[in-house]
Amino acid sequence: MAPASRPPRLLGPALTVTERLRTSARLAVLAAVLLVPGVVATWAYAGVIGGQIDFASQERAGVVVLRPALTTLAEVAAGDTPDLSALTTAVRSRPDLGLGRQLDAVTQAAPAATTPQGRVTLASALVNLITEDGNTSKLILDPDLDSFYVMDAQIVQVPKALLAAVQAAAPPAGTRLDERVATQAVLAGGLSGAASALRGDVSTAVGNTAATGLRAQVTGLNGTAGATDAMANTLTASLAHPRAADPTGVAKAARAAVAPGTAALDGLLITRIGHLSAHRSLTLTVTVISFLVAVWLAAGVWWRTRRDVTLVLRGVTAIAEGSQAVLALPVGRDEFGDIGRALALARGQLAEHEAQLGRAQAARDEEARQNFIQQRIAERQARQRAQSVIDETASVVVAELTEVVGQVGAVRTAASTIDERVRGADEINRVVVEQAREAERVTAALGDSLRKVAGMAQLIAGVADQTKLLALNATIEAARAGEAGRGFSVVASEVKDLAMTTGRSTGEITSIIASLERDAAAMSEAISCMSAGIVGVDDATAVLTTVATQQHALVTDLDRSVSQAIERTQAMADLTDALERRANERVPANGDVVLHLDGRAHPAKLRDLAVGGMRCVIEGGASVRAGQSLEAELTLGESRVRLSARVVWRDAGPGGTGDVVGVQFVNPPAAVAARLRDHVAALLRAHSGEAEWAGSPPPPQPPCSG
Repeated sequence: MAPASRPPRLLGPALTVTERLRTSARLAVLAAVLLVPGVVATWAYAGVIGGQIDFASQERAGVVVLRPALTTLAEVAAGDTPDLSALTTAVRSRPDLGLGRQLDAVTQAAPAATTPQGRVTLASALVNLITEDGNTSKLILDPDLDSFYVMDAQIVQVPKALLAAVQAAAPPAGTRLDERVATQAVLAGGLSGAASALRGDVSTAVGNTAATGLRAQVTGLNGTAGATDAMANTLTASLAHPRAADPTGVAKAARAAVAPGTAALDGLLITRIGHLSAHRSLTLTVTVISFLVAVWLAAGVWWRTRRDVTLVLRGVTAIAEGSQAVLALPVGRDEFGDIGRALALARGQLAEHEAQLGRAQAARDEEARQNFIQQRIAERQARQRAQSVIDETASVVVAELTEVVGQVGAVRTAASTIDERVRGADEINRVVVEQAREAERVTAALGDSLRKVAGMAQLIAGVADQTKLLALNATIEAARAGEAGRGFSVVASEVKDLAMTTGRSTGEITSIIASLERDAAAMSEAISCMSAGIVGVDDATAVLTTVATQQHALVTDLDRSVSQAIERTQAMADLTDALERRANERVPANGDVVLHLDGRAHPAKLRDLAVGGMRCVIEGGASVRAGQSLEAELTLGESRVRLSARVVWRDAGPGGTGDVVGVQFVNPPAAVAARLRDHVAALLRAHSGEAEWAGSPPPPQPPCSG
């Protein structure tokens, strides 16, 4: 990314948030964010002004108590019996000021007000109540110059002057002269200072106010100042002979000034409250109107932006989809209007380009139709020539194969005879082999018997030898016996002769048995040789049987192959149908096709169409390969259908115009298949022309797999 396109790092978080929002939502969020500080500031301003109004309202509560308190103090200074009912009512009506304790002090001091010292005590209690009233009601903290000095004159200076006047009327008794002089001088100074302060307060208040009636209302305070000055002068003049002064003049002037003075103070406070309320109302009204106008303008901008964005998006989408419909576009003088005009220009250019493409497509369609007609004529001629050649070739081949079939039958008969003869010889050989094996077994048994007889002959020969020894021993014993053994000698001689005869017979028997053994061994060897020869004959017969069986099987396979060859040769008469076309007629077609694969749509251009499939051109970047299953969306007549399909093949298109894809329809519904056949038939008639099919119906369109 180029450095100029990188967003500022400071805006990174804001861009992260706003990029997830649409344009209208961004404007709404921006308006809300901008309104929040305004609302907060307005709320804070209203709170501040409300606090000032509450401050002034609390000051007015102090004025309510101040008026009867000053009146009562003036009455006390005049020496009259004070009426505390108005003061009590005022204090109790404003419990928020917390003046109960000061009121109790005044009430307790009231009964003693019949004496000068009692009046001093009551006046002091009243001054304390007035001072506390100024503190708790915040009159003493008044922020305006006019009301502050009017307040100071009545909260501080008038009570100060009245208290000094009451004290001057009751000098302390029993003190030295110098102490009385000093006290009177202090009181005179206090009165003089109060008078000067009163004049200054009145002058400052009148000079700093726009209220036209204030001067008339505070004139009484100037009179109080004059009376106070007069009393101060009296006290100063009589310092040489200190005595009680008469406070009546100050009291009367103060009493006359209380009502208009407190009314002036209350009026200033009312004016301030009214001014603050009016200013707050005006400010809030202007602010609310401004907010409403801002919200109104923001709503207009939001609606206009949202509408323009929607129109631009709709126009861009239509152009991207190739739609030529005339849609509304932004026409304002802002950037969206510029975009709308650019889109209108682009739409016009695309329409012109589409018209050019349409004319080029029409030319290509006409060329394809002419090529299709020429191709059909060439195919029909080639089919006729191929049919004649195939018919002649098939006739010759069938005749030759029929003759081969006859020869194969003779071979099969001879093979069957050989197989039967070989099987008979094989059975006889098996019988002879069994008999030879039995003779060999009998000969072996005879040999065993002769060996046993030879053993017995040897046993008898041994017995004869023992008998000879016994006869010899008997002869010897008979000779020793003399005449007594003569008879035994005869017997021994006979036994000896018998033994010798037995020995000779045994030798002959042994010789005969040995001769028999040799003859039996020779006979066994001859029988073994004969058996071996017969087994060889049996093996040869088995080989002949196998060969005869294989020959029979080969003859059978040859017969089946020849029969199949005859059938295929006879079927060659229909070969021209296969040479002429596929299982379905495929005709050139144009239009937009959408291949839906793996959740993505791949637009393509239709090139030809059949009942079982189609051929289209798709951009080379699309991930479509042979064997994939997909859904094909195409237009049939006035409606658009969507079919299950399979990619059969894919080849690179010429000139880099895209890849050519062969698509086979998979189990289309019956209604859709019928619409496909009708649409293909209509395209076929449109391309071929009615004249081509004059005199013969168009070829049938059997279902196919593409």
